[in-house]
Amino acid sequence: MDQQKFGSFLSEMRKKKGLTQTDLAKILSVSTAAVSKWERGLCLPDITKLEDIAEALDISLLEVLKSEQIQEEQIQTAEANTICADTVTEAVHQHRRKLSRIMILVLIVGVMAVLMHFFPIWRVIHVWSPSYYKTGEISMLFFIGDKEDRSLAEKVLIKAEEAFSTLNISSEEAEEQFGLLSRYCNKKREHVEIVSEEHELQLWSSRFYGSEGYMWVYYSQKTFDASGNTVSGSWRIPTLWRLEKNETGMWEVVHIKEHP
Repeated sequence: MDQQKFGSFLSEMRKKKGLTQTDLAKILSVSTAAVSKWERGLCLPDITKLEDIAEALDISLLEVLKSEQIQEEQIQTAEANTICADTVTEAVHQHRRKLSRIMILVLIVGVMAVLMHFFPIWRVIHVWSPSYYKTGEISMLFFIGDKEDRSLAEKVLIKAEEAFSTLNISSEEAEEQFGLLSRYCNKKREHVEIVSEEHELQLWSSRFYGSEGYMWVYYSQKTFDASGNTVSGSWRIPTLWRLEKNETGMWEVVHIKEHP
């Protein structure tokens, strides 16, 4: 089927039938834009719509396939076979072109998703505050870190999870057990009424080299009293942890920097 020929024929038959593009679109359950594209010769309708078009315009399917009116009641078998074969071939090409476009789109979306995962630039915007964080510190957020970096960071987060979950501990015990991470414990003297807590920790970025390491961690926490009322809370806090290896070879947090 020739796209231009089909488009002109469709437009002629539609007008002869007294239908607008919108009328025909409703009958065929397609958009008006689709009918417009057909009539302008920009593309051909899906092969499954050809019979519906013939019925809507009160013409034969062969007339649709040939894109011209046929005066005789019958058409030679050989010619009909040729028209049908050409139509099937064009339909196959159409589907291949559509499939190719879909595959390209899926590939682009996939690549973008991977890039956005490993290079989440929006986090840089989230913490940008030149008067507080240094440019070098913020730049660490451009890349989440490689597999080894994140594996080391996850071990630190396990201890951080424990610190966040610990309730009714003395300041001395907290510091001895968790070091600087003790700031996230709920200590006895500060909040005696706290009986439960909820928190969320997200590792944004990590980088370890030599005996030093850095982690950007995003956290939220709420604490509750016996009646379920909120006692305290910190929401969506981006924080930078600096780490060093201790004498046993374990990584420990030696400095915590978060916006006051």
